[in-house]
Amino acid sequence: MTIIGTREAAFLLGICCQRVRALLAQGRIKGAYKKKGFWQIPLYGKIKMPIVIPGKRGPKGVWCHRRRENPTKIHVNQHFIKANGKRIKTDPEMTSDQLIPVISLKQTNRNDMGYQMKISGPCRIVYKPYAPLPCGAHLWIETYEPVQFMDTQFNPCSARLSYEEAEKMWLDSLAKISKDVNLATVQ
Repeated sequence: MTIIGTREAAFLLGICCQRVRALLAQGRIKGAYKKKGFWQIPLYGKIKMPIVIPGKRGPKGVWCHRRRENPTKIHVNQHFIKANGKRIKTDPEMTSDQLIPVISLKQTNRNDMGYQMKISGPCRIVYKPYAPLPCGAHLWIETYEPVQFMDTQFNPCSARLSYEEAEKMWLDSLAKISKDVNLATVQ
């Protein structure tokens, strides 16, 4: 029987580590026990997943019941790189925190943006010019391992942005650039 820790269980279940620890404290992960202060979580069945016992009241829990078949895909958004270049030209004193994140992480139905990522394990670089991703990317990185976001100060807490937030930053920068261009042509 394979035994894993809370971080690996969180990755397999598609939930955060805090939620896994809350489920462990409630005794809702089958066969889990503590050994020298660390949780030991067994994996069951052919698919090798932890079994979460559903709660008695409240809404149904949302976690993965089977392993992900598709790998995590990471690619660099060239449109955001161009937008950042224009922003730097208009405002050279801009800090790296004010730039739009350009690295995109696609995981099942999520699309998150970041500045830096750390891949803990094997990965591969894929180039498919005749079969791009739905977003149009021809070159990307694939991995089945957990990916940790880092912001510009190597802080993993504030680094992950949703695609909608990054797109809003991009549209705001385009509006600011066009406004600056209009002001320059008027004067």
